Amino acid sequence: MSSQRHAATGPSWLEGLSWLLLAASGCFLLFSLIVYGLGEPLSNLGFVHPMRMKPPFADLRYLTANSECGVNLDDYYKGLVVGCDPAGRTYRFDYPPMSIWLGRFLHVRGSHTPWIAITTGFALLISILGLVRDQVASSWKWRVLGSAMLMSFPLHQALERGNIDVMLFLMLLLFAFLVSRPLKSFLAALPGNILACLLTFFSVSLKIYPLFGLVGLLAARGGGVATAKIRWDSARLKAMVLAAAAAGIFPLLGYFRSVGNLIKEGGLGSHGLLAFGYMNIALVDFFGIDTARLLIRVLFVSKAVALLAGFWLAYKANLSWVWSRPNSLGHRLSGFQWITLLAASSVWLGCYIFTINYDYRFLYLFPFIAYLAALAAAPGRTGLQTLWPSALILMMLIILFFPWLQIGYTELGMKSVKILEPLTEFVLIPLFAGSLFYFLLANTWLLQRTAIQAADVSRPR
Repeated sequence: MSSQRHAATGPSWLEGLSWLLLAASGCFLLFSLIVYGLGEPLSNLGFVHPMRMKPPFADLRYLTANSECGVNLDDYYKGLVVGCDPAGRTYRFDYPPMSIWLGRFLHVRGSHTPWIAITTGFALLISILGLVRDQVASSWKWRVLGSAMLMSFPLHQALERGNIDVMLFLMLLLFAFLVSRPLKSFLAALPGNILACLLTFFSVSLKIYPLFGLVGLLAARGGGVATAKIRWDSARLKAMVLAAAAAGIFPLLGYFRSVGNLIKEGGLGSHGLLAFGYMNIALVDFFGIDTARLLIRVLFVSKAVALLAGFWLAYKANLSWVWSRPNSLGHRLSGFQWITLLAASSVWLGCYIFTINYDYRFLYLFPFIAYLAALAAAPGRTGLQTLWPSALILMMLIILFFPWLQIGYTELGMKSVKILEPLTEFVLIPLFAGSLFYFLLANTWLLQRTAIQAADVSRPR
């Protein structure tokens, strides 16, 4: 499939430029990962300001440092212990307990932090490029799109901080690989099934939102990929994974009682439907409380309208076209590609709807962005059917790159960020989310009805 879908080439100068972009972005990230782990003064050469935090890989170091501390977790959640963070942060520890239990069980130490961050970061870079290359037919286009993903603000932020979403995304990919293997006898598939269940258990107990990906997979009706039966088609495996997910929720119950519902204001990097708090103070200071309340309501309505508009445009653009023809793009998806696309997109959309959300979770959109690029170039699509997937890619590139205007904290750059931030949060991202919601709905719950209708149309009369 890959060789057939990468036959398309462009002018020699474009091919060369695409290779240059890919090599430059990949080398910069690899260099940054390595020197960042070496500490000062070399760490100042890695990544781009304002990304750098101290200590290097601050989020991961936060976990490893707290894993080393032999204190009671209840004290963490009550805010009684503040001395274990090497960065000196004194706010309440708000990670689920599995992040500490797992570190203690594996005897992870603070000195291990750079190597964990570097190896998982390298694996993430290779995985992202592989996902894009498998989807986009044109050789120069996949390299340009892959370069854009590598240089995106969310990816740099996740790598620079060693955020746990890097590991969760890799766990999702491994899970997709395991459950997309050919369906075999129960005993032959048992080792892979057990590993898939372990991945489910740990991902849910580390951050509960991977459950959204499982919901998307359970909603899938099959019939979309031109492969033999895969393991995920087995009701037995689904039952095992559900049991593992339920077990993963259990360690979180005490954590929820201790921590409660942590409210965060949002702001740059936030994009969920609940992200409003960061604008309240500024609006009140500038317009007064009554006018500010009215503007906040208007912004809420704009999010809702944009969400519905994205859904409607995806419907008009027939974003679910991939299932309508035997030789369509969807029927050329491998089981691994389909599972990854469905699970990762469901994670992002679930986080968008139910949380404030932060930059790192944009990683889960990368498979869908690559899929949109393939869909826009697919034959048989005209007008809006080609334009809307391309427009969605452009919107997402704006969203992924506009935070880089902060570099240097120039007056023009900061003003541009303040202008673009409301545009992205209240218009562009809801448009994208609405289209993604239609895609998932049309290719999960509505897929069976679509397949029946297609069979009726093709049946000879």
